[in-house]
Amino acid sequence: MKQNKYHPIWWKEGCDNLAKNDKIMKKLINNFSDSKLSSIKNPFFSLSKSIVGQQISVAAASAVWKRLEHKYDMFHGCCFNRNDLNNLKKIGLSERKASYLINLSEKLKDFNSYDYWNNLNDQEIYSFLIDIKGIGPWSIKMFMIFCLNRPDIFSSDDIGLLKAMGLNYFNDKRPTKNEAEKFSLKWKPWRTIASWYLWRSIDPEVVLY
Repeated sequence: MKQNKYHPIWWKEGCDNLAKNDKIMKKLINNFSDSKLSSIKNPFFSLSKSIVGQQISVAAASAVWKRLEHKYDMFHGCCFNRNDLNNLKKIGLSERKASYLINLSEKLKDFNSYDYWNNLNDQEIYSFLIDIKGIGPWSIKMFMIFCLNRPDIFSSDDIGLLKAMGLNYFNDKRPTKNEAEKFSLKWKPWRTIASWYLWRSIDPEVVLY
């Protein structure tokens, strides 16, 4: 089922600002001008996809996610229960991730509204989600980037992002988390955009959470 995609209204302003102040970012923005960040405004979909993508490659996560979408209606509410554990494992999820998805369905069933989450500030979002088993700092930041389209989110826990920073800014040497965090300050208040183009520089697939 095709879903409507919404693009952040601040995207062009942020791109123009980054391109003006960072030559490498300007090059990336020009090279990958074919697409931009979007959201389908579906919290359960977004958080479920971040769980599936934890600690595996983009290609592996994409394959598992396609099988998941084929069997379950991921777009309309929290669709997993305790009886789904074995089926989720057959799809290719570990028992831990399958349990995380079931737990997420239970915790989010009364809070699967985009407007509810969009009205919370970053700290309120973090405080709510961090108590859900299977949702850690990385997943929370992916949610804020890809579902809520917050403009200034950066995750030094993302291996792909560190790899892309190494490739583009550190002579192909991957920075430490601390180095990456400090370096990212040059992109404020548009670190979401910088992250997006860095990801694009190492993976042609446009990610949608």
